[in-house]
Parts: sequence; structure tokens; C-alpha cells
Amino acid sequence: MSPFNQKVVVICMLMLLSMQYVHGVHANVVNSIGNLFRVHVNVVNSLEDNLDLTLHCKSKNDDLGIHLLHHGEGFSFSFRPAYIIAQTLFFCSFAWKDELHWFDIYIDGDKARADCDNCNWKVFKSGPCRTPEPKSPTPTPICLPWNKSQRV
Repeated sequence: MSPFNQKVVVICMLMLLSMQYVHGVHANVVNSIGNLFRVHVNVVNSLEDNLDLTLHCKSKNDDLGIHLLHHGEGFSFSFRPAYIIAQTLFFCSFAWKDELHWFDIYIDGDKARADCDNCNWKVFKSGPCRTPEPKSPTPTPICLPWNKSQRV
């Protein structure tokens, strides 16, 4: 590779890394190159009355399976958002006793649902709450209602 092409590649890499730093990715490139540009979603069962929670998360292309979470237990997954071509969307169903709800847990471009590298959610009967990341400008949890069911 010519010296000019090497410089172009280095400049492009530096631009990409600086863009990601500005947008909040705090990845240690040397130690975790595999985690670069990844989002981590963590869901914890915080249902009142120590109820068990059945969780099922999916995207258009990925079915993450059904998971039974006892009170205080969590389920985590990670992915690389499709920044350029498509919008990444993950949605989950939440079931306990005689209740079933669903929620869009990650939507590209939605500040409450996607402005995070580690999206930490606690699930309550009233709906999920995203806890802020360390050094977040919003220090309080963001609680959202369940998605409305769409009846045909």
C-alpha cells in the first residue's frame, strides 16, 4: 500500500473513532475491539410481589428465545446497530400470571430507548424503566408505558 493510501486509511479510522467518542461509545479499542459499535441490552425482573417473568425478545432478523426470569434475575444481549442502511428495532413480550405486555426495548433514533451503550432496563408491572449509565446527563430513570396493543 502506498504511503498516501496508508495516510488515508489512518485518517478514516481516526475520524470513525472520534465520531463514536462524540456519540457516546466508550469502548476500549485495544482491549475490546469486538465490542466496538456494539449495544448491550440488560433486562432485570423487578416485578412487585416477587413474580416470575417470562421474556421473549426479537428483532426482524433475530429471535432471542423465551427466558424465565425469577425476581431479580436478568437477561442480556448485544448487537451492532444497522446505522446506515436500516433502523434497528428489538421488541420484547413480558408475561406474568394472567398478564401479557410488549415493549420496543431498542429503537434506533429514539432518545429514551437507544441513547445508550449499555441499555439497562428494570421491568415493573406498570412498565419498563431504563436506568441511566454512569456519567449520564439524565441521572434519573426513564420509565415508559407498555406498547398499546394493536387490534385488527
